[in-house]
Amino acid sequence: MNPCAVSTWFGRDKYFDAFMATSKKNGIDVHNADPEFWPGTSWQDKHWFRKTEAQYRYVVDHPEFTHFMFTDSYDIVFAAGWPEIMEKYTKLNSPLVFAAECYPWPNTKQAELYPSTEHRCKYLNAGFWMGESNSAREFLKDASAIAGKREQCDQGIFVDLFLTKKHPMKLDTACSICFCCNMDSLDYLELRDGRPTCIDTGEKPCLAHGNGNSDLMQFIKML
Repeated sequence: MNPCAVSTWFGRDKYFDAFMATSKKNGIDVHNADPEFWPGTSWQDKHWFRKTEAQYRYVVDHPEFTHFMFTDSYDIVFAAGWPEIMEKYTKLNSPLVFAAECYPWPNTKQAELYPSTEHRCKYLNAGFWMGESNSAREFLKDASAIAGKREQCDQGIFVDLFLTKKHPMKLDTACSICFCCNMDSLDYLELRDGRPTCIDTGEKPCLAHGNGNSDLMQFIKML
């Protein structure tokens, strides 16, 4: 097994230093899929379609890897390394696994279309996902074709594809791998046995995503 961590470093602000430091601490070498400058001044006007296009190019150009983990960079921190991440990914029993959050962004009208779950986080989040190389390539082929129209952000594209059920996509609704910090999610986090832990699911996430301009410091202080 030869997994690869991939990101797009469109900005080196916010928690980028923590992203680099925690990935290194946990033995994860993160590759930059798109070193070019992205127009825009904030997360609200960045060309997010470029992320999907870059992910597809990277998978196609690197057949030597068996699995790919894709993350954001300026609002991601790691709490564990490859052994734990791959173990939890395998337990989810799906070739494509995506982070889950508690808010149906960017289209709230799609909320009722999601499958039911006992967990608080039931909606797809694009800040983290991973997959087996062949499945990731086929998924990104479709996603990048939509991204080429430059009308949707990556999360909107991924949600639409998830709801079609064309690809074997599964959401990490228990936050076993990724914890999304949006809305009131940080109220569901506490320190147990030296690790940030989800109060509602008992899971110890391997990384956290500060989506929705959320504050990652509460998670970082527990590391």
